Amino acid sequence: MSEIRWLTDPKRSLVPFALAGVLIWLSLRSNLAQVFFLGLGIPLFPVLLLLAAALGGWVPAMLLSALFISVSVRVYGPNGAWFAVYLLPALIAFLVCLEIKLTFYKTAAAVFGALVVSVVFLFLVFQARSGGDLYGSLAQASIQGLDRMPGRDSLLYSLLQAGFISPGTEDSARIFIDIPGGQTFAPEVISEFYKQLRFRIGALASSFVPGLLTTYAIYLSTLGVGFALQRGIKYKASPHLGMPPFSLWHFPRAVGKQLWILAAGYLLALLAKQPTLQLTGQMMYNVFFSLYVIQGLAWTSFRLRERGRMSPGLRLILLALLFFIAQPIMMFIGILDQVTDGRKLRATERANTDI
Repeated sequence: MSEIRWLTDPKRSLVPFALAGVLIWLSLRSNLAQVFFLGLGIPLFPVLLLLAAALGGWVPAMLLSALFISVSVRVYGPNGAWFAVYLLPALIAFLVCLEIKLTFYKTAAAVFGALVVSVVFLFLVFQARSGGDLYGSLAQASIQGLDRMPGRDSLLYSLLQAGFISPGTEDSARIFIDIPGGQTFAPEVISEFYKQLRFRIGALASSFVPGLLTTYAIYLSTLGVGFALQRGIKYKASPHLGMPPFSLWHFPRAVGKQLWILAAGYLLALLAKQPTLQLTGQMMYNVFFSLYVIQGLAWTSFRLRERGRMSPGLRLILLALLFFIAQPIMMFIGILDQVTDGRKLRATERANTDI
C-alpha cells in the first residue's frame, strides 16, 4: 500500500486545480451556463484530470473530479451527477495503468476503451430517457434555455447579423415590434428563429457523439495521456511507461496501409444514401484524420527539435496552436511522412528527448 501514488507532488498538482477554477468561473459567469459548462467541460476536464493524476496521484485526481461533479450538480441538478460516468472511467483507467506500470501504448488503449464505453453507456441511457430522440431533446432544451435568457434578443440579433439565422420574411418592417422600453423581435420572427436553431442544434448534436467516440477519444488517449505523462516524468511524479519521445511517434508501415482502408470506406459511404452507412463512413474518416494529425504534429516536433532554435516551452505552444488551427495541414504532413518516411524512423533507432 505504501507504493500507491496517493500524493506525489502536492505543489504542482495545484496547476490543474487552478486551470479548472478558471474554466468553472467562466462557465458560471455566462448567461448560458448549462451550455458553456458542457462546452468547456467535455473536452477539457478529462485532460485536467489526467494531468492531476500524473502530477499528483490518486488524491488530487479524485478531489478534482469531485469538484467537477459537484459543479455539474449545481448547474444541472441531480442529473448533473451523470457527469461522473463520463469523467471517472478514463481517469481510473489511467491511474491504474500508472500503478501497475503498463506500457504507454497499452495505457493509451485502456484510456481509449474506458472513454468509449462511458460515452456509449451515457448515450444509451439518455436516449432511452428521451424517448428515443436524444438529439431533438437536446435541441429543445437549448431553445428553452435561450428563451429564458436575459440577453436573448441581443444574442439572436448577433446570430442574425452573422447569417446563422434569418427572419424568414422579406418584410423587414415586421422583424421588430415596439414594447415598453424599446423593441423586440416579432413573435412570428422569434418562432422562425427557434425553428432554424432547433434544426441546427439537432444536426450538431447528431455529429457530437460520433466525434467523441472517434476523434476526441483518440486525441485524449494519445495526446492527452502523452502530455500528462510527459509532465509527470519531467517532475519525477510519474513512471515512464516506456513512452517514446513525441517527435518519434509514427505508425508502422502495416498500420499505415490499414488506415487507407478506412479512407476508402469513407469514400464508399459517401455514395450511400443510407444514414447508418454514412455515419459509419464519417467515423472511419474521423479515425483516419485524427491519427494522421498526430503523426503530422510528431513530424513537426521532430523538425523543430532538429533545428534547435526554439525553447521547449515555445515549441509546445506552437504545436498546440497547430493542433487547434491547422489540423488539415497536419493531417497532410502526417500522410507525407508516412509515405516517404521523412524522419527515417524505420531505418534506424534514434535516441532523443521529448519537448
